[in-house]
Amino acid sequence: MPVRSFGSEVGMPTVPEITGWLKEVKVVEADLTTYRLGRSIDAQEGVTVPAAGGIFYSERLRGAFPGVIDGVLVGEPDVDPAAVVADAHYILTRQKGAWISLPAPHMLGVRDGYIGDEEGFSEAIATSYIRLMREMRDAGVQGHILIADEADAIELDLLAKRKTLFFPRAPETFDLELLLEYQDRLILPAKDLNRAEDLMERFHIKRLILLDAETEDLAAATALADPDMLEVGGYCEENCPDYWKRLREGAFILR
Repeated sequence: MPVRSFGSEVGMPTVPEITGWLKEVKVVEADLTTYRLGRSIDAQEGVTVPAAGGIFYSERLRGAFPGVIDGVLVGEPDVDPAAVVADAHYILTRQKGAWISLPAPHMLGVRDGYIGDEEGFSEAIATSYIRLMREMRDAGVQGHILIADEADAIELDLLAKRKTLFFPRAPETFDLELLLEYQDRLILPAKDLNRAEDLMERFHIKRLILLDAETEDLAAATALADPDMLEVGGYCEENCPDYWKRLREGAFILR
């Protein structure tokens, strides 16, 4: 059964950890974000669709907006993709075929001090995301995860594409109905499988992705979907060295 990552958060390293890593890393420019990206992907050995990054990548993204100062947009929402492209190249040296997980625009922590219109601001930031993600894909990244706390219609309309997958970090409070108007993959915690039947009847679902699923969860899901529609999803919210190993070991259906 395929295992798909939606990101893997990495905490702050100790001084000895970062010192040892700097001695071994083979990139010209490296910083704390580079370290965390590398650790996030290294932990996903054996994952079918790995995704480096997570919410921690916010700082790097904000730095790609020259018009953002101290978290406030004060000028034209232009982008400087150099740092995120360098990150893409670094990730691909460690894991070919990787995706990259980013905070969705509303999670970026940027406020409007320039455009003066809420919808115009949301559209401008989302459009800038398109440019940044295109640059990363041109560098070889396979696709993007956008971690979201809410369903924003402007973001969904502009960004929900075949290679950009919105990940509802808290599906129990997320407007899944709005999300499924734009995205044909239903993401649910395995413990909330009982919600799937109604949603699958009302929306065109191509994939049912169960978070933190075990063998018995997948067996139960076959009552709703063919096995080839099922995936196991994971999102590691803190340093958890055995998390992905446990997901891989449980990602099968007894016959």
